[in-house]
Amino acid sequence: MKSRLAASDALFLKPLLFGLDRTDSPFELVTDFPAVNALKLNERSGGLRNAFLSPIDYARHGGDYRIVPNVCAASSDPTGTIQLVLKSGLRNIDTVAVDVRFTSEIILAKIILSEKYRSEPEHNKLQFVPMMSDVDAMLAKADAALLVQDFPGAVTRPETFTLDLVEEWADLTGLPYVHGFWVGREEDLSGPEANALISAKNSGVLLKPQIAQAAAQQQNRSMEELTRYLSAFSYDLGEKEEESLAEFLHYAYYHGIIGDVPEILYFNTETTDPSQN
Repeated sequence: MKSRLAASDALFLKPLLFGLDRTDSPFELVTDFPAVNALKLNERSGGLRNAFLSPIDYARHGGDYRIVPNVCAASSDPTGTIQLVLKSGLRNIDTVAVDVRFTSEIILAKIILSEKYRSEPEHNKLQFVPMMSDVDAMLAKADAALLVQDFPGAVTRPETFTLDLVEEWADLTGLPYVHGFWVGREEDLSGPEANALISAKNSGVLLKPQIAQAAAQQQNRSMEELTRYLSAFSYDLGEKEEESLAEFLHYAYYHGIIGDVPEILYFNTETTDPSQN
């Protein structure tokens, strides 16, 4: 029986998923929203054994989970993937409408607003308003709207301005933002399976133009636009990405989102990393 593996359907993840749905893959690949995948993995629902999780979803169960080494999705440049649309002319931002299916992005918004844009945070606690991702409805209920998009796209509305939160994170920390990585329990991923995920990444990053072309045809978008979009992402979990992950978790702890900062634990791949061959 194949091991069930979950990820979202975001375009920037496609290089990590290359070949994982083939008949000779050791995995059965399923897609859903990040928060749904995190919940199912925690509950072992539907036989799910591993998933691509955000940093905060890893942190909430850090002692139970391991990370596949040398694989992540990270970016520093503005791509429109995580945008905060704000009403113009506000002295302070007290309410943010959010889609609760995107947990780490909500925490990122809290960190950026608290660290960079709220002049009187001690007087007004930042409140999040759960809503579906409809920017006009969100701005009717809150000072700002958090939008997470599977495909690139600028959001423009009269009397608003937009922050790209990945760019804001890079400005705050000097580090790339880590969107997520492969996670599971130690007993639920073998060394060969972990190496299959590393191999998929190594192959997929070489095929970004083909991935962009296929997505452009499916979405009726410009191949050049999607090629630029994918080129903004990196997929190695290296020193800078590990530093960024640690920084994000420390900010989350400082702002009272997690009770402690979990240790970053990795799967033992047991055999040689294919990227080193």
